[in-house]
Amino acid sequence: MLKFLLKSFFTLSIIATIFVVAFFYEFFSNGQKIFFIKGKNVSIVKQLSELIFSPVEKLKGEENGRINILLLGIGGEKHIAGELTDTIMIASINTKTNEAALLSIPRDLYVQIPGTNVNHKINAIKIYGDQSKEKNGIELLREVVEEISGLDIHYYTQLDFNGFIKIIDDLGGIDIYLEKDINDPSYPNFNRGYDPFYIKKGWHHLDGETALKVARSRHSTMGDFDRIKRQQDIIKATKQKVFEKYSQFDVIAFKNIFFSLSNNLKTDLQLKELPRFYKIAKEVKNYDITVETVDTKNYLNRTYIGRGYTLQVKENNYQKINELSANIFDLEISDERKEVIRSEGANIEIQNGTGTLDLANKVAFDLEELGYRIINSTNIDPPDFSGVQIYDNSENSKPDTLDFLKEKFNGVIMEMSESNFSKADFVIVLGKGF
Repeated sequence: MLKFLLKSFFTLSIIATIFVVAFFYEFFSNGQKIFFIKGKNVSIVKQLSELIFSPVEKLKGEENGRINILLLGIGGEKHIAGELTDTIMIASINTKTNEAALLSIPRDLYVQIPGTNVNHKINAIKIYGDQSKEKNGIELLREVVEEISGLDIHYYTQLDFNGFIKIIDDLGGIDIYLEKDINDPSYPNFNRGYDPFYIKKGWHHLDGETALKVARSRHSTMGDFDRIKRQQDIIKATKQKVFEKYSQFDVIAFKNIFFSLSNNLKTDLQLKELPRFYKIAKEVKNYDITVETVDTKNYLNRTYIGRGYTLQVKENNYQKINELSANIFDLEISDERKEVIRSEGANIEIQNGTGTLDLANKVAFDLEELGYRIINSTNIDPPDFSGVQIYDNSENSKPDTLDFLKEKFNGVIMEMSESNFSKADFVIVLGKGF
């Protein structure tokens, strides 16, 4: 009997070892497709060795307290004009305060291509660069974005539509609040036809395909700018879901995401930089993410060139956009809005179910600085939801405060139950992944 058990244990050990080896081989084989090191063909063995024995201690930009990453979304293979950059954002992380910011640049912005007298929409710059002698569209687009923003772009990440769908589905979907109905009878399919899309305003749990439609549809009151706002919300919701999976030690979800993205994601982040990047990114909370857009109110003018719609920078220079980019972590709520919120005199209770014991006090401190009165701040058992729920006990008597809290925390609005005896106007419950 003992001999049989030892043999069985030995057999299982061999199977487990083979599985682990196969897992890591597949991991690094796929990793070579994703992680691009300019001008180098780095072997799997060397990447593994660097990741384990010499991971980087500091990322680019970290010494100056700010890391800037260019986020690009493209259609990809089998999509019409699949190499056009459908989404252009700069994600910045303040490594001193653990804040993050997203700055969106409209794809219709008309820009001059560096080193030429040619002007083009920014969403076509990458294609132009790939067709040039240098054949490096990413670097050309990076140069344009650096001029527009005045920032050093330290890294880039490019994701196509299929990869986007796979990420959302592997995470089990995301929860998004839509402020307006989307009625898009001319949403494009992939055969030069239409796939009419309609969804009502309110909270929705979206799968990957529906989330892509929400992110891409341009038919609403503000057109592309509404679309940009939805894209920013989707990024925040996806980050929240990723860290929910992390808190649940969902290795399978991360494995599926990584393997399915091998042909859909490109970045110049190196494997040996990932541990440091993850350590920094997981400290950023959703309520510390500032979102801004280079819009027509302050920075751009709507124009037509020939029959085409474009956006052109005001005053023919990027100075104001440079200032926005540089000061994005220091943007203040307008005095007018602060006064309206203060006049409502809301009391707030914070319930922290994240497992990070001091998080309730940190959130309370941030809100107190904005003039709120925190009447209770406590830790609770982890709830069965992710993100943030905001319970409204004010009977809709403090709408500006509710709007601000919903915006700040990207939270789900709930009505207070009769069994809840809180004296607060609003109860903020912090759930998994926050």
